[in-house]
Amino acid sequence: MRSLPLLLVITLTSTAAAQVPASVTGIPTVTDGDTLVIRGVKVRLFGIDAPESSQQCIRAGKSYGCGREAAFALADLVRNKTVTCTRKDTDRYGRMVGVCTVGGTEINRWLVTQGWALPYLQYGGGVYSAAASQAKAARKGVYAGAFQNPWDYRKNPANPATAGTPRPVTPAPAPASNVTYPNCAAVRAAGKSPLLRGQPGYSTKLDRDGDGRACE
Repeated sequence: MRSLPLLLVITLTSTAAAQVPASVTGIPTVTDGDTLVIRGVKVRLFGIDAPESSQQCIRAGKSYGCGREAAFALADLVRNKTVTCTRKDTDRYGRMVGVCTVGGTEINRWLVTQGWALPYLQYGGGVYSAAASQAKAARKGVYAGAFQNPWDYRKNPANPATAGTPRPVTPAPAPASNVTYPNCAAVRAAGKSPLLRGQPGYSTKLDRDGDGRACE
């Protein structure tokens, strides 16, 4: 009986993988700096990690929304263009983890080269280490100032650690608010979906996949 949970996990994982296509092509919408949706298929870009949507970085001594700028850079690259994503894996949330191209350009590598995403070494991102070195040398994207690694930000946004510079990052404080939502239905009824980390009413219980976007 002790092996039953393991068998159940294997079965569920296999079922989820079977439901994700080997590839998908179409004009995408951008969810954040490393996620696209194409024809209803949510694609998490393989091997890279972009700043979270609510994440703040430092540039020229001032705080700015590096997470939003990363998403804008991706949106500008793919706007009204056909993108093809090829699956390399399926994550625990049932998303395709893939390598995507647009007009002959690999999107994953382009984001790292422009400094708007970091190699996610834990998940095969070593293939983008050289591209990251180029971006750092050219002070592109987040390398133009101080930033917290996205994976560290997700764990503890209140205690940022900088990369590539000794200057500390102070994340934008969450606005004071007593707004709470019991569930995502209430969020949608209030017209506040998706809720970003730091916005009034955001809570981790509403953000099941921990990506900083609740009730998306």
